[in-house]
Amino acid sequence: MAALKGYGLCSMDSVLHFPCPRPPLQGYKRRSSRWVSPKAAVVPNFHLPMRSLEVKNRTNTDDIKALRVITAIKTPYLPDGRFDLEAYDDLVNIQIQNGVEGVIVGGTTGEGQLMSWDEHIMLIGHTVNCFGGNIKVIGNTGSNSTREAIHATEQGFAVGMHAALHINPYYGKTSMDGLIAHFQSVLHMGPTIIYNVPGR
Repeated sequence: MAALKGYGLCSMDSVLHFPCPRPPLQGYKRRSSRWVSPKAAVVPNFHLPMRSLEVKNRTNTDDIKALRVITAIKTPYLPDGRFDLEAYDDLVNIQIQNGVEGVIVGGTTGEGQLMSWDEHIMLIGHTVNCFGGNIKVIGNTGSNSTREAIHATEQGFAVGMHAALHINPYYGKTSMDGLIAHFQSVLHMGPTIIYNVPGR
């Protein structure tokens, strides 16, 4: 600490503030202070860092309902664990050539349970950018966690997905009121398909 003091790091004027050695505490009275909750813990929706106001590929719910064939597309992987985007693009092109009107990206068939949220959003964005003019992109942004579902759905619509796929909380089960609250938190963002996994 003496070495640091020699460099002026203990000065209160310094940008860096390290604890300075003090003389022995004589007559020290501890100030009674009350703990104050951090701002993030008390501000509603503080946990949502991304709120996109951009309207990209905004689709009407009736347009999604009118789709005749929607495929849950597989997600091919390379041996090192990365997405094989070349093989993935070939799969999507085969769907388009055969009359499929929508694809579900990152669903259970597409190995969504193995993806991070960053990977989900990247693959949704890639699909929209490459094929969004020819096919509707439905991104799996559902989660057991309402907070994660909100965040992923915001990001999915921000990168241009046409609709979201949401699942009922199947692991941490909730009441009917809880289910309604879970879905109401995301339904206003855009067209949504609710995928029901019945309790066992």
